Amino acid sequence: MKKAILVVSFGTTYKEAMENSIDATVNHISNEFKDYDIFQAYTSNIIRRKLIDKGMDVNDTKTALEIIKNNGYEKVIILSLHMIAGYEYEKILEAVEAYKNDFREITATTPMLYEEKDYKQVAEIIKKIYSKTNTPIVMMGHGSEHENDMAYENLQKKLDKISENKYYIATVEGSITIYDIIKKLKEKKINKVTITPFMLVCGDHANNDMIGDEDDSWINLLKSEAIEVDVILKGLGEYIEFRDFFCKKI
Repeated sequence: MKKAILVVSFGTTYKEAMENSIDATVNHISNEFKDYDIFQAYTSNIIRRKLIDKGMDVNDTKTALEIIKNNGYEKVIILSLHMIAGYEYEKILEAVEAYKNDFREITATTPMLYEEKDYKQVAEIIKKIYSKTNTPIVMMGHGSEHENDMAYENLQKKLDKISENKYYIATVEGSITIYDIIKKLKEKKINKVTITPFMLVCGDHANNDMIGDEDDSWINLLKSEAIEVDVILKGLGEYIEFRDFFCKKI
């Protein structure tokens, strides 16, 4: 029986981020699951259109499944590299439903933050990878208007149990903002932090919303409050611990 793993992420237009996070994770999966052929797709239509303009075409989930079906595969595992079960993840579920009769077996993993054990494991990974960082860590999540944006708050609770003063998560488009974190930092009289993406890739949001030149970038907002800032420009896909986490999802 021909078997395939379809690795699906939001996507990025940043070549370096694509190579260091997404492609590196795909290669990691390929090495761990040698009995499967590996395919890739992006859920973001905006990202895909921008890449097409640059002469690069990455399939969406349904197109990738159509290709996999036409090549005679009978078993498909879709690996989601999304952080939460939001609107982009729902596109994966829609694709599974649309193709459920075209394969002997088709399943999709849950996103990073889904079950209770996910939150505990992710919190422990964060503790490990930032163990040598002496300043508090302020992480930039994407966030969403979706009800599952609450996943970031749930993870924050797990991190607070590890340390009440070291880990802070805010989002670009969710309910917890950098202003909420600045308020907490000032209340605790914290005057130096390290900022880093809590996203699969270190792409547009990290380079612009986090460390950009605009007055409302995170780095400039923090500095305007007399908070010194160090920066770690690495997406989660660059850490082997998170790549292993996704392998375990499979």
